[in-house]
Amino acid sequence: MSFLIKRNKIYHLCWYQGKKTCPVCNGKKIINRKKCTRCRGTGNVYQLCKKTISPDRQTALEYKTEFDRKFFRKELGLQDTKKTWASFVEEYLAYSKANKRPATYTIDLRTIKGFTAIINPYRFTDITSQKIEQWKQKRLDTVSPAQANKEFRHLKSALSKAVQWKYIDTNPAKYIKQSKIPKNPPRFLSKEELKRLLLLSDDKMKLIIQAFIYTGIRISELINLRWQDIDFKRREIIIQAHDNFQPKDYEARNIPTHDNLFKLLHPIKKENGLVFTNENKEKYTISSLEKQFERITKKAGIQKCSPHSLRHTFASHLVMSGIDLVTVKELLGHSTITTTMIYAHLSKPHIKKAVSRLNYGL
Repeated sequence: MSFLIKRNKIYHLCWYQGKKTCPVCNGKKIINRKKCTRCRGTGNVYQLCKKTISPDRQTALEYKTEFDRKFFRKELGLQDTKKTWASFVEEYLAYSKANKRPATYTIDLRTIKGFTAIINPYRFTDITSQKIEQWKQKRLDTVSPAQANKEFRHLKSALSKAVQWKYIDTNPAKYIKQSKIPKNPPRFLSKEELKRLLLLSDDKMKLIIQAFIYTGIRISELINLRWQDIDFKRREIIIQAHDNFQPKDYEARNIPTHDNLFKLLHPIKKENGLVFTNENKEKYTISSLEKQFERITKKAGIQKCSPHSLRHTFASHLVMSGIDLVTVKELLGHSTITTTMIYAHLSKPHIKKAVSRLNYGL
């Protein structure tokens, strides 16, 4: 924030804006083999800006109040160069919790706390491209490249918000690239694997597996599905918001209920409550359902399979049966066709078959 000084009977408004080379160490950071006490070993110091106001104290105070108000609301286009990383984290996480889905907020929280623990920045000026690369390399030592990329995207998004809020000029992560990941086709189960999986499952898990393969819903959508979301008259399942749950991209969608799934759900339908609950009649957590599913796949000898693989199974078998990618996109709830294109290779045999049916009578 700003402060007033009086020189030659005139009040001047002062604030810190931008940086300049430290006049003591001349940017060398070290003096006599010791860290410069003026810049604390950074080589730069905050630049003091001044503006002449008035010889009248009350006028100067009123101007300062208005200046601080506009500065706080970011109406002056000036940076808060003394903004600490800790205060930004508190502000950003509050913004994330209020504006993003709970799952996205959880990733923001984990990413920023992990970054802070490794880099431990005090001010924004401590965050450089080199520091971000250092953090990324340390994360790659403990997590998969896909997970490291996800966390990097969340950190980059947070820093972009800092630019928007005028705490920094440019995003230090702007030119950092994500780790390259081999593009493997999505893992989906064959009909034989599905039969083996269902054979080794109890009644509760059988219903869950069939809900996945006949609707293609996400695991978060399944554990939050309520009986009032199922329209038995129109035979549709509605994916919509409930309490703390929001569908991805905040968009509701309708999925036609397959006859096989309808026959399983109709006899046990209720007026309200969750459709799928654990053995204690409580809501599943994503991790608990994943662990339960993992035990069954190991018993069945099926490798590299998760509940999300059943979503891939739904989409892959649709495409292989000749359903176009646009329809698959709508059923899966993808925001763009680009995501659905991972199944494009499965449609090639059917494209050839379609062309072979042409008959011009020539």
